[in-house]
Amino acid sequence: MRVNATELAKQALSLNALSGGRSTLGIGLGGRDDDYEASGLDLAGRGRRLDAMLERIKEVWAGEQIGPSIAGAPGLMVGGHADASFARTARFADGWIAAGSGPEQFAEGAEKAKAAWSETGREGEPRTAALAYFSLGDRAEKNARAYLTDYYAWLGDEVAGFLVSGAAKDPDTVKQYVAAYEAAGCDELILCPSSADPDQVDLLARAVGF
Repeated sequence: MRVNATELAKQALSLNALSGGRSTLGIGLGGRDDDYEASGLDLAGRGRRLDAMLERIKEVWAGEQIGPSIAGAPGLMVGGHADASFARTARFADGWIAAGSGPEQFAEGAEKAKAAWSETGREGEPRTAALAYFSLGDRAEKNARAYLTDYYAWLGDEVAGFLVSGAAKDPDTVKQYVAAYEAAGCDELILCPSSADPDQVDLLARAVGF
């Protein structure tokens, strides 16, 4: 969690201006103790602090005293699967983003986000997004296991193994994931590679027909 909400809001405005208004800021509470330790922050009270942070960010974006304002404010997405995350989405954000836990859990979370949105009295529906992991090519299984097992080690072997097994490792599975998320009503699916090899981008493009 960032300490200075005003600084983060200004940085997001600058990125949005540089991108010509195409930037979206995604914010989630996070569950990694080491992230908070590295930032010198306590886990206790983090939800309350995040709410205050989001409120300040919206204040900065709505005001005129802090620039730049060339492209206006960026989009804002809130992540997380706790009830508080859906409430934050409805209160502060343009939409909600799911973790890489599959189309079914995305669909459940999207319904909760829409319900919180409606209960808050906001018009329309929240924008929804999700992320999914992929690893393609000759080293697909090895790369997925090396990256995801390491990154999610803090969740334990069982959860890390579940994420490794759920990564799309061939073109057909990539297409199935895209279709499943689309059928679940996902507005945007972010496909994250399990390797730093830039060839993964080309392999993904071919898998989805681009």
